[in-house]
Amino acid sequence: MHLQPIDRTDLARAWAVAEPWLAQACARPGCDLTVADLHAALERDEAALILIVDGGRPVAAGVTQVRDHRSGQRACWILALGGSGGARALASTIHEIEAGAARVGCAQVEFIGRPAWGRLHSSYVATRCSAGTHFSKTLRH
Repeated sequence: MHLQPIDRTDLARAWAVAEPWLAQACARPGCDLTVADLHAALERDEAALILIVDGGRPVAAGVTQVRDHRSGQRACWILALGGSGGARALASTIHEIEAGAARVGCAQVEFIGRPAWGRLHSSYVATRCSAGTHFSKTLRH
């Protein structure tokens, strides 16, 4: 599997592939984003769409956002992630996102998810929050 960042000029074509997966992710309990929110963030260049490709075909999609904190630390937030292949494939996808985040200088990867995701992401620190569970991982450079 590998990440395929989508250039803004290819957004419409890639969105047609990604939208159903992202809609499923947004429909899960605790998600406070809609696909319209994600698309608007992409249109404003406030987030990035990535396709996860396996064997030449997309199997998952994610929307990520790199945030620069006042401390100078950079973090990658996974705003939404969905696809085919089940939990194991999505866990592999998060590993690919971590590698991509490290390449652009991020010190952390963060996302909000369900408490049970801790079993799949044992390298993340999990903290309860109003939206579910905040998962955070410090990347090694």
